[in-house]
Amino acid sequence: MAMDKRRVQTAVIGHADSEIPVVLPMEAMELDFFRARHDGHTFWCGVWLGGCGQQLTNKLYTDRACHFAHLPDPEHISTCARKASGISSADHLFIKRGLLEWLSDQEVQAAADIVRGTDGSITGEVLFTLASHAGLHIHLDPKAQVRPGEDAQRLLGEGVPHDTNELQQHGYVNRVRLVPDGTHRRIQVGTQDHTGTTWFDLHEVALTDSGLTTPASQEIHRLRTTSRLIGARAPRVIQPRMLPEALTVKSHDPEPDNRDAVMASLIEAVDNGRSRTAIRHWLDRAEAATAGGATEEETGQIQRAVDALLLLERGVGLPTPREPNGTERKALRTVERVLANLARQNRRGIRTVTATQRNQLERAAEQASEWLTDEQRTQIENWRSVPVQPVPPPRDPRPGLRTPPRSPQRPPVVRKADHVDTAGMSDEVRDILEHAARLGNTVPLSALQAQVKGLQYLSESDQIRVLQRVRPTARRPHSPIPERPILLPALITDDTGAMHPFYRRLAEAAGHEVPQDPNRTWNDATQAVYDRYKKT
Repeated sequence: MAMDKRRVQTAVIGHADSEIPVVLPMEAMELDFFRARHDGHTFWCGVWLGGCGQQLTNKLYTDRACHFAHLPDPEHISTCARKASGISSADHLFIKRGLLEWLSDQEVQAAADIVRGTDGSITGEVLFTLASHAGLHIHLDPKAQVRPGEDAQRLLGEGVPHDTNELQQHGYVNRVRLVPDGTHRRIQVGTQDHTGTTWFDLHEVALTDSGLTTPASQEIHRLRTTSRLIGARAPRVIQPRMLPEALTVKSHDPEPDNRDAVMASLIEAVDNGRSRTAIRHWLDRAEAATAGGATEEETGQIQRAVDALLLLERGVGLPTPREPNGTERKALRTVERVLANLARQNRRGIRTVTATQRNQLERAAEQASEWLTDEQRTQIENWRSVPVQPVPPPRDPRPGLRTPPRSPQRPPVVRKADHVDTAGMSDEVRDILEHAARLGNTVPLSALQAQVKGLQYLSESDQIRVLQRVRPTARRPHSPIPERPILLPALITDDTGAMHPFYRRLAEAAGHEVPQDPNRTWNDATQAVYDRYKKT
């Protein structure tokens, strides 16, 4: 079949209009793990990839690269004019999804649109509109016309030509790229100056009034705007203690008492090849200490630290700090994961930390102490002041005794799905959904996860398996018989009250026919549930 001659490496999950991208691994062993992780998913030649919208299957080979292929078309009526099918062909979708999640973590409201060309083709441009900041315009196509004078901040792909005037005016140009991360792609933002480009992961990037900034762009801006006084260091005026306040000569010298210690620590950080974070920390302290005037020696020390920091940012020159070992890298990932989980809990109003989270964070922070950013250190200190969530008392196994209801803010930690009572979870989900059905309400998935013990800690596929087991209780004697079988989990929504993406998979598993746009059938399904539990 003509459609299957290309080796398609990217697809979208769920349906043709989906914007959830995935990359198929090329090795046979990795494909086995990929299939296990995506059990129950369908893959499509998505329209937002420039594809035909037809369903794909994955092909396993041991003698060549594994790839997606279109399902057979016996009538030979389907055509696919997709121009790009390689690993980077879904980068615009990964960037849209990844930056929206990152902006949400910064508590910034944002929307994003994929720009189409005049012929309707995908151009590799993504336009972000931010509620409280200037917009972002992503350009990934090297052939794209970068229009000067845009209000939105531009992030250029690696191969996209930059505006020389912009580089000359600001001293840098910001770029964006994606690097392999399993079956996903990880976003990196780079700052290009006259010597090259330095790349940073998203957790190192900040959102300021001037847009996305990296440590390198902040350093360039600081060096271009900071001025230091050079002159003799004035002796500190010592105020006599016994004189009346009116006769006391007050000093206007802003130097802190530990000025010499700060300068010594700065030189030690440079001489010992400390990390960029450490040098930048002591450099900021030194500049604050000498804000009222620096000696010639101090000015030379500060300039030496500035040069060392720039060389370390570019990866050349002075001895670079050692790379973290395996234990430290693992600990750093643990810190990032625990802080991300706590941030998600905090956004849902759960301002507590479990003993397990506290212990993991403390142990990992100690092991990765040298590599933590200032922001991470601040977050860790903030969470240290939060009280540890008490362990709920065990249930009394004796029948007839009522136990207090579980608080939605006290979900237990479930480490493995193997240890989860999925049948018990399904019963709890059923009780919650039936109560909502009697009231004519829907239930956001986040609220359901907070109320059902351990549900939020399951993988997406395991959560769907739990929901597939939810069945309504026996029909009440006076309840009307529905015209069609009901799907109780249809009452589950996203946080905005709209249809949850799980609905399509649940409906298909229940044998319901789901069209390309499932919203109409979802409305019918929720109405059928309400009819089933209508009071008579």
